Amino acid sequence: MAFFKKISLSSQVLIGVISGIILGLFFGEKVAWFSIPGDIFIGLLQMTVLPYIMFTLIVNIGRLSFETGKKIIRYGLIFLLLLLVFGLISLIILPMAFPVWDSGSFYSSDFVMQSVPFDFVKNFIPANPFESLSNNIVPAVVLFSIFVGLGVMNLPNKESLLKPMDVLTTGLNQVNKMIVKITPIGVFSIAVGVVSKLSWSELSRLQGYLLIYLLAAVLFTFIILPYVISVFTPYSPGTVFRITRSTLITIFATGKIIVVYPQLIENIKEILRTEESATEKSQSEVDIIMPLAYPFPNLGTLMIFIFVPFAGWYTGKVLAPGDYPLFLSSTLLSSFVAPITGLPFSLDILKIPQETFQLFVVSTVLTDRIRVVLGAFHLITLTLLTITAGAGLLKLNKKKLIQGLFVITLTSSLSIFGLNLFLKKSMQNIPSNKEIINSFTFISPQQPYKVLSKSGRNPVRKRRGENTLSRIKRSGKIRVGFYRNSMPFAFLNSDSLLVGYGIDLAHQLAADLGVSIDFVPVESGKLIDEMKQDYFDIVMSDIFISSKYAEELELSKPYLNVSLALLISKENHNFDDFSSASELDTFTISYIVRKEIAEEFLSFLPNGGSRPISDISEFLNQDNNDTIQLDAYLTSAERASALTVFHPDYKVVNPLPYHINNALVFPISRDDVWNRYIDKWIDFRTKDGSFQRVYDQWILGHKYEDKQASWSFYENVIKDKWLFKNKPVQDKNAKN
Repeated sequence: MAFFKKISLSSQVLIGVISGIILGLFFGEKVAWFSIPGDIFIGLLQMTVLPYIMFTLIVNIGRLSFETGKKIIRYGLIFLLLLLVFGLISLIILPMAFPVWDSGSFYSSDFVMQSVPFDFVKNFIPANPFESLSNNIVPAVVLFSIFVGLGVMNLPNKESLLKPMDVLTTGLNQVNKMIVKITPIGVFSIAVGVVSKLSWSELSRLQGYLLIYLLAAVLFTFIILPYVISVFTPYSPGTVFRITRSTLITIFATGKIIVVYPQLIENIKEILRTEESATEKSQSEVDIIMPLAYPFPNLGTLMIFIFVPFAGWYTGKVLAPGDYPLFLSSTLLSSFVAPITGLPFSLDILKIPQETFQLFVVSTVLTDRIRVVLGAFHLITLTLLTITAGAGLLKLNKKKLIQGLFVITLTSSLSIFGLNLFLKKSMQNIPSNKEIINSFTFISPQQPYKVLSKSGRNPVRKRRGENTLSRIKRSGKIRVGFYRNSMPFAFLNSDSLLVGYGIDLAHQLAADLGVSIDFVPVESGKLIDEMKQDYFDIVMSDIFISSKYAEELELSKPYLNVSLALLISKENHNFDDFSSASELDTFTISYIVRKEIAEEFLSFLPNGGSRPISDISEFLNQDNNDTIQLDAYLTSAERASALTVFHPDYKVVNPLPYHINNALVFPISRDDVWNRYIDKWIDFRTKDGSFQRVYDQWILGHKYEDKQASWSFYENVIKDKWLFKNKPVQDKNAKN
């Protein structure tokens, strides 16, 4: 213990982080409970922060002169804009590291969800300061403190208020220093909890984003910002790192800047004291600049939006040069809030599939810690630049500037080129969405089955008074109708096996009945006739409900709600929104069978026409010589999304001002017993989660697997490969 006390705090913190990582990797989820003391440590750090920021701002702004305050704000905004411009330029350059990657997208429920607008009033206007304090709404607390400080500034007897608040601020800082002493233990617990829950299989698909974000963070933290400091200020980057090292490590471990804000402020004051020109006034300005800068965007948050071009690249929606003005402006606006709030807005405005946002959520385990370190160094750089300029000490070291430009250009170019080559190589081992959907197996217990080459009447005739359910039980076979090429509901995978959402459910139905299956193809446009002629007991493809079907057929209760959408070429931007689609003089959408659905869709776009097709290939394989050019294919968003997986040159859009929803049903043989059975079966299998599991896999693309514990050295190496390596297998047939 005595030896440990002799080690510097930064070294103790580093030892705590490394020890926590090792323990988390060794025992995995068995030590996940360490996250509880980690959360306690973060809570203890956080409890003094907002009161400290509030009282510090009030005291220091209250003692400011008007001229000094104006100077701080002017220089602060200038250098903030300069740093953000560096970040925006990087967001244009860094995506060059992504190699070519064509991939369509699975359906996401975000397609029909309205994006939640950013609540500017709640986040920036302190209508109720106590609510802002209790909910950790930092921008609102800062604005409240600024107004109170400005109100106190010109009071004749302001010191009678400011002195007690100054004492309280010092007391809060002392509390924070007491808690900081247990930082090595706190970061150890946090590291154990985080690493024990890591899912390496999920993170492997994110390697492109993780690597490029790590590259951006390293370039800014260790090359670009240190050169900015050395070019314009008298402070040495080496001194800055030496003083802030333990704080930056703590920030990385906790994943939060705010919890060590008082400590970071003290570090910057210590940096200022390394120069003889430092004054008490410049040190007191740190207490103003740091809280004022916190609510504004920083490079850590700004660079996290590299995920947007990554998501576009990964889903085949690569940002075109014309998209970058919108991307950069939306990023700048979104960076005022947490990435978890701002990213969906940027993805939505650029029409990038929002199911990729789930990948981002997974990545935050790592990126949140990198982000806050870069954000902290951004604040350090901004504060040093602002104070240096305010004190009249701003300089331009031409030698450092030339050296910096050369080093930054060379390092960035080599890094981007090297990362491009690495990703091109490593992405070969990552399955595309097409390979993923082809790897899906049945979730339901697979039953004996045959796929008939053509449709025909049921060879087992019903006996007098016999219902469909009785015939199925007597024959031991159920006839299930399906539409060919109706992915993801029914299609042939790469192994020529009939699979899909409806096919999977058919196996579950057959298993519950204890029978085998004959899969019978439905001829396009002949469903009603074939159903009436006893071709099928049930049809399990994506059948929209309609008044015509309700009149002519026996239908089950709805089992899935879908939204109408268009499948169009990626180069076609005429249907990206309602205004552009409305301006078209003429266009033609194609559809299969359901003319009334097409007419409902076109009621919003009266200039358009429709044309029936018998198979999706008629739309996908058309050429310029065709008499009538089909501009789009109308279907459900669920089916259209699956088609983009197999045809990545296409995209899914809804040009209408709102979504037209419809329900899917199972057409079934017309008799009451069978109808009641299917409806009760749908209820039962919905409640036990069968429908949801099948939906998650075939529609959303989430492969169904039994939940497995995260990898750990103990479970996967010692226990599996060493302890039980030579353990004899017990013969089940041996006598006791």
